[in-house]
Amino acid sequence: MIDDDFVKALEEQDCDVLRVREWKTPATDYPLGKRGSVEIVRKDYRKGVYLMEGVANKDFFFVEKRIPVTSLKISGKTWMVDDPLHWEGMKRLAQKSKGNVLIGGLGLGLVLHALANNPDVKRIDVVERNKDVIELIKDLVPRKVNIHEGDVFDEKWFKKDYNTVILDLWITETANFGDMIRSFATFKTEYPEANVYIWGMREPSINPAVEKTKLCKFYQELMRMSKRRLMEL
Repeated sequence: MIDDDFVKALEEQDCDVLRVREWKTPATDYPLGKRGSVEIVRKDYRKGVYLMEGVANKDFFFVEKRIPVTSLKISGKTWMVDDPLHWEGMKRLAQKSKGNVLIGGLGLGLVLHALANNPDVKRIDVVERNKDVIELIKDLVPRKVNIHEGDVFDEKWFKKDYNTVILDLWITETANFGDMIRSFATFKTEYPEANVYIWGMREPSINPAVEKTKLCKFYQELMRMSKRRLMEL
């Protein structure tokens, strides 16, 4: 059973744990709904320990009692959630942003709420390919955000005056780190003076939400066990 003693044992092994007693994000108040293949749903995370992946300088987060978590699903597959890993991560990306910001991928729009509270951010442009995502989310994000339907890799988004680029285009199941690195290189070439961030990378210079790069031994062993299990399958 996952309880406080288990979490204390993790902490004694130099694991950093974010304790979550209550949970609320801007998406907590989103109305549930569906448009085409896109849906906003909500379910509870049960009491337990979940991966934090070095975001916010933590290895894990511990849910002490059930918390509501809002998700964006496309064709039944989860594309974005507002759990502690993602909300804390989006807030840190927003804190590191400045000037005119270009974002690839709308998702739940979490980072937009955080960016709207950053006085160093002047303009926010979001490029999203899925029209149903736009229609479902556009009225739920701050009004100062400009949402565009299209492909962020279209040349019309190059050679503009962006100071920060955030790409949040991949989910864990389909993440291709080669694509991530190539995407980083593409935008860094177009905007050499800009901050280019890739959500999903574990390199702080590319994803500054990651504040802990050397995760605790228990986390590392957990990842090794997971990889072995995948190889056995």
